[in-house]
Amino acid sequence: MLSIQQKAKILAKAGQSVPASPVDADASAIAAWTKDVENLYVAYVAARAAKSLRDAEDARQLDMLRRLSAHSAYA
Repeated sequence: MLSIQQKAKILAKAGQSVPASPVDADASAIAAWTKDVENLYVAYVAARAAKSLRDAEDARQLDMLRRLSAHSAYA
C-alpha cells in the first residue's frame, strides 16, 4: 500500500496540482490534507483505468475491422 506522501509524489509527477503538505500543523489540518490527496489519487487512478479500458476497446475494434477486411478481400 502506498503512503500518502508517495501518492502525492505520483500525482505531482503526473502533472496534477497537489496541495502543499502541512508542516507543523495540527491533526485536523493533516487529516484534511490527507483526505484531499487521497481523493485526488482515487480520481487519478480511476481516470487512468478508464483510459486503459477505452484503449483496449479501441484496439479490439480495430483488430475486428482488420480481420473483417482481410476476410472480405479473400471472398
